[in-house]
Parts: sequence; C-alpha cells; structure tokens
Amino acid sequence: MVKRLLPFNKKKCSPLTHRPPHYGPGMAVPPQLPPPPAPVLNMQTAEEACSSLTYRPTWRGGRMADTIPCSAAEVHILSLLETIKQQQDQLVAKVKYLSSRLNTTPGPDVEMPENIQFPLEQLEAVEDFEMFLKEPSNGPSRQRVISSLATIGGQDVKRLTWNILGRLFTDEVSHQINWKGVNNKKPFSRMATKTLLFSAVKKNTVTRSATDAEVTKHAIRWFNLAADRATRRRVPPPSTQTE
Repeated sequence: MVKRLLPFNKKKCSPLTHRPPHYGPGMAVPPQLPPPPAPVLNMQTAEEACSSLTYRPTWRGGRMADTIPCSAAEVHILSLLETIKQQQDQLVAKVKYLSSRLNTTPGPDVEMPENIQFPLEQLEAVEDFEMFLKEPSNGPSRQRVISSLATIGGQDVKRLTWNILGRLFTDEVSHQINWKGVNNKKPFSRMATKTLLFSAVKKNTVTRSATDAEVTKHAIRWFNLAADRATRRRVPPPSTQTE
C-alpha cells in the first residue's frame, strides 16, 4: 500500500518560526522581565579628561593665576589668540614707526621775517624770534610755525622733541642755552620758544598725549648734550686712504 505524501509546509514547520506560547484557562502566566538598564556614561571621567590640560598665558591683560585648566581644544584656541595678539602689537609698532617716517618732510612754508631762518645760528636771531613770538599780531603766523614743526618726524616724545629743537637751533647756539639759565646761559624755561615746543609736540598725531613734564625732561637732556654734539661734528672722519 502506497502512502500519500502531503506537501511540505515550510512556514509551519520551520524551526526558526517563533510561536507565542498559548496559555489555557487556569494556567499561570510567568511574569515579564524588565528591560535591561541603559548604559550610563561616566561623565565625571569625561570632565576630568577635559580639565586635565593647563595653559600658561604669556600676555596678561589682568590679574590671573599662573596656569589655566582647559581642554585640548581650548589650549589650541588660546595659543592662536596669543599669536594674533603678538602680531597685532608688532603691526601697531610698525604703523607708528612708518607714520613718524612719513612726517619727516617739512610742513608748508611759513611767512617769517627775513632775519629769522631755521635753524637759528646766533643768539641775536634767537632774540628776534622771541620778539616775533611775543608780538600779539603775529598769532596766525605763530600757529603756522607750530603746525610746521608738528610735522617733523619722531617715533616717540623724546625723538620728536629732539628733532624739533634740532630744527630750531644749531649745536653752537644750543650750547649757549640751558633750562634754568645757569652759567650765564639763556634760560629756555622762560622763553616763548618753550611754549612753542610744547604746542608743536602735542599737535603731532603720534605724541598728542604727551605731557609738559615729558617734553621738559627731554628738552633738558637735549640742551645738556649740546657740547657733545658740537664736539662730534668737529671731529674729522677717519681717513680711508692706505699709505
């Protein structure tokens, strides 16, 4: 007798097919297990890793600790900011220097008496210039002289003060002038040219914040060095010819 084979049903007989258990009446249902807990990140370890690096600033804008705790990214950013600050300081110094060099050309011609020519070579010319400055009617001309002297170059208060005095007086005349007038010299502190000097220095764009005390200090030093400058000018240069 030949048995009839039924067709194979893969869907019903597949071992991978999962059938939910069937619980009949009166059968106990097992309790469901809770889902596994989600993994907890160790935030404390991450924070400690971020603050494990320190940065020591080279430029200090205020009071701060020697080192700053920060992350690796913050160290990189702070280093770039330090570099930018240094480059900015260098650019500011170069701009000031170039501005002083550009201002070395004399200003517009000023209408002056024929007997007054800069630099003043004799004390008589100094006296005439003092009378010119003290004359009230010469106020506009005096302002033009100030504007002209203010355009003389100088990278700081000292250089500008010395350059203006060098434009006003020769070394021979400056040797006969000092600040207080000791040793029978002409007192610059009581001259109208002193006020002219202060106004010219403060009118310059580079030294507009200069104080009278600063200009006075550099003017005193310039007159004290008058003898040394005159001596250096009289010394002949060394001969370059070979015997």
